[in-house]
Amino acid sequence: MATTGLVNGTLIALYKDVAGTPTKVANATSSDFELTRDTIDATNKDGGAYKEFLVGLAGWTMNAEGIFEEDGGVTGVSAKDLLDDVINGAPITVVMTSNVSGDLKLSGSAIITSFSWNAPVNDVATFSVALQGTGTLTVGTVTP
Repeated sequence: MATTGLVNGTLIALYKDVAGTPTKVANATSSDFELTRDTIDATNKDGGAYKEFLVGLAGWTMNAEGIFEEDGGVTGVSAKDLLDDVINGAPITVVMTSNVSGDLKLSGSAIITSFSWNAPVNDVATFSVALQGTGTLTVGTVTP
């Protein structure tokens, strides 16, 4: 049953398609999505005192941050898996969703544009990853 009312952000996660199965990015502490739309300046001398714009291209990004864990104990997509994806340079299929039947599901092909690893003194090591969507974003719902 679909989630109703205000949504706890803990439910929503970033997944990577692994052999046809959406697999959650392990140990994530946050994830985000942004959809943008360009505008094309169409201002001309007949427009009076106001600028005019046309609708341009859309683009989207997803990002995640998490606690770094070596591959041995990770259930899901590890930080090391994401680092390998950056090095390989090929687009991956990603999904952002709660994975609850009936809830919103955003998916598409993306290129990992950055990966960072932070190792502070007397604190947990963390990672962050940024993904640039390439092509169409699919907006759907989770099905059972």
